[in-house]
Amino acid sequence: MVSTQGPIDVVNMIYSYTKAEREKHRREKGVVWVTDLVRCPLKRLYEELYPELSLREVFKPSLIVGTLIHLGLERVLKEVVQEFSVEVETEWSKDVVLEDGSTVVVRGRLDVLLSRGPERIAVEIKSSRSDRGIPQRHHLDQARAYNWLADTAGTLLLYVTPSRVTQFYVEDRMDATEVVSRIASRRAPRYSWECAYCAYSVLCPSKVESQL
Repeated sequence: MVSTQGPIDVVNMIYSYTKAEREKHRREKGVVWVTDLVRCPLKRLYEELYPELSLREVFKPSLIVGTLIHLGLERVLKEVVQEFSVEVETEWSKDVVLEDGSTVVVRGRLDVLLSRGPERIAVEIKSSRSDRGIPQRHHLDQARAYNWLADTAGTLLLYVTPSRVTQFYVEDRMDATEVVSRIASRRAPRYSWECAYCAYSVLCPSKVESQL
């Protein structure tokens, strides 16, 4: 006999874990995350105005898969990397002064940080249903932002897709001028494809239709 019930509800535990992790990353006033630098600026605003809309993201199986891949690879790297010390989920921040003279904190969380003496290398894990177009432009910019934020020698973009597991090493970095420009940018969306995946497109006046 097959039943949906059992002595333990693992599915509920997975979703509860994902929701709890999301709750840890609530927006704070005066804080801009690295991910904000490489996506539509309206999303940052709508996350503050309508936080309840983002909760539906918790229940997307594709995001659950991505979370599990991240957790698994972080554990594997801690076990197999020998020549570097390995830290996971390290948080970094820098103050930047905007054009109006105000100061904000730019914050980012590295999936993995490899250290060997003064040398530091970040690893950013990306999972995708397709390997078409990788490395993607916004991922490259995210890596550049991490190199600036954490003063790393480079960032490894590690892609996991159904047809390929590969990496790209990014040594370029943003500077404070570019960071300030991206914070001030009002171009919405930053990429035409963003709206198709955005929880806030149901109310956004800047929504555009794109061919995926």
